[in-house]
Amino acid sequence: MSFLKTDSAMNKNKIYKKGMYLFMILSLFLIPNFSYGREISRMELEEVTNLIMSPGCNYIYTLTNCPSAQAAQMKELIKDRLKKGESRESILAYFEDVYGPKILAQPSKKGFYLIAWWFPYFLLLDVFILAGVFLFLWRKRSRTKDMHSEDINPEMETLLEDEVRREREDE
Repeated sequence: MSFLKTDSAMNKNKIYKKGMYLFMILSLFLIPNFSYGREISRMELEEVTNLIMSPGCNYIYTLTNCPSAQAAQMKELIKDRLKKGESRESILAYFEDVYGPKILAQPSKKGFYLIAWWFPYFLLLDVFILAGVFLFLWRKRSRTKDMHSEDINPEMETLLEDEVRREREDE
């Protein structure tokens, strides 16, 4: 009976399944550790250090541009955290917790900082709206000035009134 598996084929199948399970379990434990020892490129490091101001340079320069020893230590700390696989957001949150919001090169867009972020745009919009209203009222005022009877010659006004009166009488 060729359709039945032999004992040796069944044993090979069991060994294969156990090997696959063992491989999957080991890979679950080893995969997170592969990112720990990876090399961090200079560009990847600068993506984070450009977003953090340096306390060693009185918050004038970012960590990328500051030559102080404290900036070098902070860069190493960031590099270690990136090697461990931490995200850029978690690193920025860590430094904001330690040094406060002034450490960030760009303020977070929440609370007061959200208002400060959008204020120039609202101000610009308000200027355009006020300019539009001012121009509308100015043009309206100039139109009404043009229509005043002071500009009409008194002789012409009497002629027009007579003609209007005749037209009304004819009706």
